[in-house]
Amino acid sequence: MCDDGAVTVRLCATAIMILLGATPAAASDSCTISYRIEASLQVSDTYMSKGDAIAKGLKGSLVVEYPIDRDGRVTDGKVGVLHFAMFERFTIDAIADVTTVMHHYAPTCNGARTPTWRRPSDSGFPQACRYAGNEKRVAVGKLSKERGTIEWARCKAAPSYWSADRSAYKPDHQSKGRGCLSEMHAVGNIRCDGRLACKFGDLKRGDNPQFDVWTQPLLHGPPGSKGAVGISSDLRTVRTPTGRTDGFLSYNLPNDSPSRTWFSWVATADASSPHTTCPMDVDP
Repeated sequence: MCDDGAVTVRLCATAIMILLGATPAAASDSCTISYRIEASLQVSDTYMSKGDAIAKGLKGSLVVEYPIDRDGRVTDGKVGVLHFAMFERFTIDAIADVTTVMHHYAPTCNGARTPTWRRPSDSGFPQACRYAGNEKRVAVGKLSKERGTIEWARCKAAPSYWSADRSAYKPDHQSKGRGCLSEMHAVGNIRCDGRLACKFGDLKRGDNPQFDVWTQPLLHGPPGSKGAVGISSDLRTVRTPTGRTDGFLSYNLPNDSPSRTWFSWVATADASSPHTTCPMDVDP
């Protein structure tokens, strides 16, 4: 009785599935875009400004989940960050030579939350932290294509996030909210080649392995403001806000040294990535 035409066959198949207790698979209501990041990291407020520096052209990656409508097009609504990564390797030649080799990532680096490596010479130290299929959002926001923004949900930054004290903002200071970037990691090594000068940065001479986890505000300022990033109409470019009145980069990163660190980034869609499932060849 199910051979009278394609439509009849489809209806009959659906009926059989229902009788067997199964339901037809629903169409997905979201898609993802994988982005390549080019980032900058700024170190400020060091001892006598001797270690102040900006490292540019740092590489990383970002995966964002977007809502789609019935036609399969990205539409306004809730978005989620599934993955963020940024890799820094730079040397500051000051009173002492300080070389930083660090992976910042959320929530995992190549699937690992707590990797065994710290130094670049350690076995398994990666050149990049890649997306490993995480489906839990580590930050949530709302896309407005008309405004060209992703506005993050509420994030209450730790009070020290806004402090001008170079020793105030530490990784164990708590920020809260779905608009913060949760499970942000800093894993790597800071090597100080010097004698007495290393103590000015609270560093030991030689290797200083690093492992910290915290919740990172995505707040540009001033205190009490909402966080947002700009996004192009075709979703191919996402960029953090610029133009802070104090001249620093977009966001404040915690650290355990007497200094302040800042980062910003521009993300460009990687249409060739298997993690880019949103349609990239149609008008927005």
